[in-house]
Amino acid sequence: MGAKLEIATRELAREVEALRRVDARLGRRLAAERQPNETDRAAMGFIADAPLDRPVTPGDLAQHLGVSTAAVTALIRRLTARGHIVVSVHPDDARSKILRPSLRDLHSPADEISRRVADIESEFTPEQLSVISRFLRRLTEEISELAESSRS
Repeated sequence: MGAKLEIATRELAREVEALRRVDARLGRRLAAERQPNETDRAAMGFIADAPLDRPVTPGDLAQHLGVSTAAVTALIRRLTARGHIVVSVHPDDARSKILRPSLRDLHSPADEISRRVADIESEFTPEQLSVISRFLRRLTEEISELAESSRS
């Protein structure tokens, strides 16, 4: 490995570690302030991205997040209480519910992090964003694999 590549690799590793530390610190602050946590933000994004003709049900949300229906019930209550989503009766099955973003959040990013990511995106070309996205996707896969293997 060339010296420049070794330096770049070390710098990248330092930056990823710095990101992990600041993300953990933000998670603790949001939890202390009772703000939307990572799961809340993932749920809000999934609900907001659903096609109008195929709204999200609680079961869909549980499956997408990989959590129990009891956990989704608590999540839905929390997001509804904060005004992030609206729950209504499913039009085809009165026993089921559908979840939609609230009108307040319909035309705005889910949270401050989303707004800041959008601002940062404008600093890069589409080609650069593609490489960054691929790197983050692969890093997420590796961290996910580590997280799963630690449960075994």
